[in-house]
Amino acid sequence: MGVKIEDLPPRLQEQVRAQLEGEKKIEFRTQDSGLMVALGKKETETHGVKHRVPNKTEAEYQRIHLRGMDARFEALTFRMANGHRYTPDWVVFTATGNIECHEVKGGYALGSEQRARLAFDQARVEFPWIVWVWAKKSEGSFQKTVFRTE
Repeated sequence: MGVKIEDLPPRLQEQVRAQLEGEKKIEFRTQDSGLMVALGKKETETHGVKHRVPNKTEAEYQRIHLRGMDARFEALTFRMANGHRYTPDWVVFTATGNIECHEVKGGYALGSEQRARLAFDQARVEFPWIVWVWAKKSEGSFQKTVFRTE
């Protein structure tokens, strides 16, 4: 659903026009909390507060595997015993009250993937009551590995 600049309140029109002058790509998304203006690739701004948004791979995973679920993007950050923090891509709150954390990676192996895997594995050890899912896109589909403590 598209939104025209003219449909926005005057103050927001000014902000959008100023942003358009400085950056070529802008898109609009509607969410429960109201209108969000996506600035560039990874951040949105709502009333002066920046929020991350899913990249294309994370959004595709959500559409395919988390449809109809209470899935929230980067909803939790875990502080681990070694002082590091880890924020999974998707946190799913199931109807039974369980929590699932999904980490999504694309087809290209980047250096950050190894760091993410280390943090993911550490979080699995420190928070064993959570179901952990590592999803890697390969040849057009997602290969998922589910870790749960019985």
